[in-house]
Amino acid sequence: SEKPQPQPKLEMGPMILCVDTSASMQGGAEQVAKAVVLEAMRVAAKQKRRCYVYAFSGPDEVVERELALSHDGLEGVIAFLTQTFHGGTDIGAPLERAIDRLTQEEWQLADLVIASDGEFGATKAVVDRVNRAKQELGLRVQGILIGDRETIGMLELCSDIFWVKDWRKYGGNNAESPVHSKSLTAMYFPNALRSGIQDT
Repeated sequence: SEKPQPQPKLEMGPMILCVDTSASMQGGAEQVAKAVVLEAMRVAAKQKRRCYVYAFSGPDEVVERELALSHDGLEGVIAFLTQTFHGGTDIGAPLERAIDRLTQEEWQLADLVIASDGEFGATKAVVDRVNRAKQELGLRVQGILIGDRETIGMLELCSDIFWVKDWRKYGGNNAESPVHSKSLTAMYFPNALRSGIQDT
């Protein structure tokens, strides 16, 4: 048939967020990342979706909590907004925990959001586990890039990457982004990506 076929409707499941609070995020980038969490929480409450956040930095530096518009939930939000590590960046632990959560029935339709400057690398085992979750569970991984370029870590994990180009404004610095495109990795290092990973 030449008639347009209806596209499958995407279900609105819960939201799981992995938020980078490492040293490279200090200042405006971290403020933007935390604003993303507040907006996700607001949208989740409006749409009656659950919302869970992992704030992470280096190895063994992960704080997690469910965010809801309730007394306990708001206390959790306040604690999250003051939470920061400013150490290294290890995305493996929060991703492993997030995928473990996806195996629970009430979280199976969740979308995963990664808010970061992308200054991290994921091991092949973690990338493979994320890819299996995409194939088997229909997981979508949305990247919020709060930095100047897509990195291999972001490109390997994310289904889509949304670039916050003017993140410097939110740290008291009105400097413009020094780069013209977020896709510098793909432009200048196209062979750096593992086989099968395409620029978004």
